[in-house]
Amino acid sequence: MDIQLNELSKKEFDTALIDKTAPDTGYPIWMKRDAFGREYFGVGNFCGLERTIKGNTDLSWLEWDGNEVFVSGTDKVLLFKKAIGIMKGWIDQLTEEFPDDRFVVFASFDDGSAMVEECEISMSFTLRFWKKREGQGLDENTNFNQPVIMWCN
Repeated sequence: MDIQLNELSKKEFDTALIDKTAPDTGYPIWMKRDAFGREYFGVGNFCGLERTIKGNTDLSWLEWDGNEVFVSGTDKVLLFKKAIGIMKGWIDQLTEEFPDDRFVVFASFDDGSAMVEECEISMSFTLRFWKKREGQGLDENTNFNQPVIMWCN
């Protein structure tokens, strides 16, 4: 399991915790087919499924938008371990159940410093995943201006 951290994440988190963190299976991935027979993947209450998926929809972007798991807290170490656990759970499930498909599992960290003082949210991770499809979705080589953790198979 080759989980990659960008330079900002390496400065922010203890990478030794990755190996010490167990997979979290509380966020199982499901697979469905749209009206055109195309497979798409989701987790939990997939955002946007109340609308019809059109034939020209970029399914990788649909997955990026819909597969958002948000975890927040005040302890940066526990938050990092939670995010890594969810990522490991997804990676294990994806490689076991969909071995012929390629995916990106992605987590971005927000230290909460940009939030207004009245806001209840502090530090958080937003986790996403999507299937890699030719010419679709986010380029996993994109540079990010925040701590990012990523796995690509």
